[in-house]
Amino acid sequence: MDISILIVDDDKLVVEKLVEGVNWKQLGIRTVLTACNIRQAKEILEEVTVDILLSDIEMPQGSGLELLEWVRDKEIPVECIFLSSYAYFAYAQKAINLKSREYMLKPVSNRELEEALGSIVEVLRQKGESGGEGEERKNSFWERYLLQENGTRSRTLLEKACKEGICSPDGKYGLQLIKILPDSDTRKKKDLVLYDFIIQNITAEFMEERHQRLKAVLRESDYEWVLVAEESGEQEQMKKDSFHLKECLEKALHMRVCIYMGVMVSIDYLEQSRRNLEQMEQEAVPGNNGMLFEEEWDKKDIVYVSPPWEIWEKEMSASGMIEDTQEKILLFLEELWNGNQVTISVLEQFRREMMQMVYRYLNKQDVLITRIFDGREFDEHYEKAVATLPDMESFIRYIFEKLAGYQHQDNRQESVVEQIKTYINEHLKEDLSRKTLAGSVYLSEDYVSKIFMNVTGISIPSYVASCRMQKAQEYLKYSNFTVSRVALEVGYSNFSYFSKTFRDYTGCTPNEYRTRVKK
Repeated sequence: MDISILIVDDDKLVVEKLVEGVNWKQLGIRTVLTACNIRQAKEILEEVTVDILLSDIEMPQGSGLELLEWVRDKEIPVECIFLSSYAYFAYAQKAINLKSREYMLKPVSNRELEEALGSIVEVLRQKGESGGEGEERKNSFWERYLLQENGTRSRTLLEKACKEGICSPDGKYGLQLIKILPDSDTRKKKDLVLYDFIIQNITAEFMEERHQRLKAVLRESDYEWVLVAEESGEQEQMKKDSFHLKECLEKALHMRVCIYMGVMVSIDYLEQSRRNLEQMEQEAVPGNNGMLFEEEWDKKDIVYVSPPWEIWEKEMSASGMIEDTQEKILLFLEELWNGNQVTISVLEQFRREMMQMVYRYLNKQDVLITRIFDGREFDEHYEKAVATLPDMESFIRYIFEKLAGYQHQDNRQESVVEQIKTYINEHLKEDLSRKTLAGSVYLSEDYVSKIFMNVTGISIPSYVASCRMQKAQEYLKYSNFTVSRVALEVGYSNFSYFSKTFRDYTGCTPNEYRTRVKK
């Protein structure tokens, strides 16, 4: 099969580097064409057959996105890779909508580009061998069959797909539910399209490398995808491959991923496997490795056994050994897990009862929970606690480390303020945010800010700024540090902001102050 590529970039040096640097022959690409703008590219695409389009996005006479949009309107069957200097969300979103295979950021190494091109060449060869079966038609079937239709309509849809060769009544198919677990900072709507782009492409490349027959990757919700694969090896090896896929996705997404893996079944039973995975996602709790398998999932009803909260609460109040209670709770949870007694509903009940014990304990100590826990931080830990076993363990440690820290502190308001002042003066060069200072005395940010103002009459930021300015004056008077070095020594990485703050505090610039005091 002869494969051709068209490179479109207004930078002639980039084009020359690509033409000379990529091993086209080894990739199986016989013809390499070039254009320096989309007008030339359109002329080539109308005159000759092009299989792969490798294009820049921002060009003076029209963007690569406009070129691909024109290609799609003309229904020219071309696979596309974009090379761009810009990681703009809007560009990536448009590229996905136009069915681009890759979106790569410059500079890209020849090896990375050859890997991406190799994957596309393999796709083109498979299409040639299968008579060019449309990917859109196949994806449409799997999406409707697994995510939309049911009953008689589902059966009719399946019969039609079998006749068209999209699936086989004699084949074995397996599903994997891929679920990403973003932190609150990354849970932004603008990232969702990029997540889909990453998962679609990495999954396709991963399966191709392992010669697995990927049929479709369907986006079910913001953070969930359904992967459909045809049987292509031993089940145990496929499990290992799925774990490695999870690791690849986590590395690319910079967040945790869970995979719920179904068993290989005939096409008639695939809908039931889909329902099983959905029920697992709603009830089962992933362990430390983030993998759950349909064949190992026990759907029996679990009777919740409440831990000895009252005993633990008395021990906490009597002995003050909060760390011991934490370890007992973690051990109890571990025993539940080892006995296959953990579901999401169990963790929800466990979390609710544990917090009731904490509330009672603090009430007996005459301490408001808001004095120790910050609302936003607490809510984030609380919400994540039932997602996985490690999340619940993290929540338990978060709660009891806060309690233990508070217990070991001298919590009189005057003492707390003195501790904060000492910390500030010993760490002027470091981060002195409200969160950091509150953490140093195991109290909530709001409570620390309130008592600091009550005792001193000024806010924490004002006190920090005054301490830093006083220290800066000492450096300017007694040291030979440059002004930029002084700024860094007192915790300012932005020199302009330091100079403005210093002038507001002293009435003159740092250099003017140094000249004045050294006369």
